[in-house]
Amino acid sequence: MVFICGDTHGQIDIEKLTGELWPEGKGLTKEDYLIVVGDFGMIWYEPGTEHEIFLRRFYGDKPWTTLFIDGNHENFDRLFSDEFQEIDMFGDKVKRISDSIFYLQRGRVYKIDGKTFFTFGGGESIDKNTRTPYLSWWPQEIPTYTEMDLGISNLEEVNNEVDIIVTHTCPNDAFLHLARTYDLGYKTDAERSLRTFLSWVEKNVKFKEWHFGHFHCTLKFGKYYAHYDSKPIMI
Repeated sequence: MVFICGDTHGQIDIEKLTGELWPEGKGLTKEDYLIVVGDFGMIWYEPGTEHEIFLRRFYGDKPWTTLFIDGNHENFDRLFSDEFQEIDMFGDKVKRISDSIFYLQRGRVYKIDGKTFFTFGGGESIDKNTRTPYLSWWPQEIPTYTEMDLGISNLEEVNNEVDIIVTHTCPNDAFLHLARTYDLGYKTDAERSLRTFLSWVEKNVKFKEWHFGHFHCTLKFGKYYAHYDSKPIMI
């Protein structure tokens, strides 16, 4: 089985993964998967901190296997480095964080539990002006055109058809719907190129569901699912 949930932000928003709020998780096995839609935030400080040790133990002790895409609140210098081994998994390349945690990379197509997934992380930190570059904010949060080209190429390999799309932010029309519904007030110029690319994906790729996080709200509209504070759902 595959479940999906919103941003966890390191230790801040992991309560939704506890047995009290998600009792279904207790009955899963390592052959079941939980996908976090970005801002996983475990890879944040330098290696060996109490923060990371706690989270490695937290997820390692869970009965399921955790998968995540990147959001905007990640330490990309570490995540994109050779610190974590790139391995073949689900029919494409992932990065192994631990035996129980794997990073689903940008622009990849994976086959998980009989479904095809297109994953594309990244997003803009609207609070970046209050953060320190390469210490609490990393410019690699915005994907490059090379990563977008990789995504296009991999989608072409599956005839532009997948079951599930998992991103951190969302296409322009979905963003405008959320902005009207929640009065988000986002003016994300840096993110515009990314949302434009995702809008291209939306128009050119056949899909059944699109799941994303980033906006700290929970809403289903049409084929789109915005995730944040609700417990994981099965997909």
